[in-house]
Amino acid sequence: MDQAILVGLNVDQNEQGVRKSLDELEHLALALGIKTKEKVLQNAKHITPKYYIGSGKVLEIKKMIEVLDVDMVIFDDTLSPAQLKHLEKDLDTQIMDRSFLIMSIFALRAQTKEAKLEVALAQKNYMLPRLIGLGNTLSRQGGGTFNAKGPGETKLELDRRKLLREIYQIKQELEKIKQEKEVSRKKRVQNRIPVVALVGYTNAGKSSLMNSLSEVLGHDSEKVLEKDMLFATLSTKAKKLQKENMPPFILIDTVGFVNKLPHELIRSFESTLSDVIHADLLIHVVDGAYFDPMQIEVTKDVLQSIDADEIERLLVLTKKEIAPYYPSIDDDYIFVSNRTKENIDTLVDAIYGHLYKESRIHYLHIPFDDGQIFSQLKDNNTILETRFESDGTYVKTILTPEQVKLYKDYLFDNKK
Repeated sequence: MDQAILVGLNVDQNEQGVRKSLDELEHLALALGIKTKEKVLQNAKHITPKYYIGSGKVLEIKKMIEVLDVDMVIFDDTLSPAQLKHLEKDLDTQIMDRSFLIMSIFALRAQTKEAKLEVALAQKNYMLPRLIGLGNTLSRQGGGTFNAKGPGETKLELDRRKLLREIYQIKQELEKIKQEKEVSRKKRVQNRIPVVALVGYTNAGKSSLMNSLSEVLGHDSEKVLEKDMLFATLSTKAKKLQKENMPPFILIDTVGFVNKLPHELIRSFESTLSDVIHADLLIHVVDGAYFDPMQIEVTKDVLQSIDADEIERLLVLTKKEIAPYYPSIDDDYIFVSNRTKENIDTLVDAIYGHLYKESRIHYLHIPFDDGQIFSQLKDNNTILETRFESDGTYVKTILTPEQVKLYKDYLFDNKK
């Protein structure tokens, strides 16, 4: 395993928060097979333009590199191109920042064509202003378990014009995927099936919750990957779920968030995150066993940055079976266990309560020639009463406001 020194800077008089962030950085590094040998935290009044940290601390770290015989130094914040260049020159070792580390994990985890393209775009946008400073980091061949997978493994590939050309080509390919997804989304809108998106911190239990909801609702399709690792899910997974005698909804599992998520990734994952933006309801999943209010705020910040903070949100805490206590949170929440399925039924009822709170009972007269309309209603709605007459089928059912518009030609007043 490669070995590293982690460096954090406290300029906001929040030393505890920086230490917690360094602990998370240690887990991120481990996800790439990098073992932390030492953590360095500097308290300062401001960021130093040349090195990010103070020049004295740079000398201290240089001595630590020699004594501990480490392979790299990883900074807990995003470094500017100049800072990266000066640190790499003076410390004479591989330098990484949090953004590059996270993007490298994404490159390792990406499975679908869309995810791979989005990660490559993020990496290239990050590299563009840092070509000189990232020399040793990106040209390194092999050596330990970490390598700069994805863009730029040789000096030749760091040509600026080539990078710009590659960025353009990737954007063109992602635009095609975006258009295809838009066609699929319009079809869902046309069929009036609401979308529920799972959002939250990475490794909070979103995939496990998706599998629990599928199991409780009798959906027997392939399970979504459940693994105790950061960013296990990068690509969107979608399932059509339906409670008995109730209309269906689409449940989507999305990429997890993390503190200080690189802006390049948020911009590049526009296609994946578009599923969140167009959702009718967000299920905000939080780890209830190892509760950290900071993770709630991080998710809220990311949702705000992609203009999804106005979407109705349902807060769900997981791992109830091992949680030591009920966390004190201002928002109402549902505490569930994916292992025992406790309160999953309550969550299902809450989802329907949010999605169909404006639904009302309506009466429809469907001529026999329009039998497909009756089939749609049976598949997607709660049928309360059915009556077959000589002039067609009379149905008493629950419709959403959108469905009222869709079936307006078949509505009739039962009181007349």
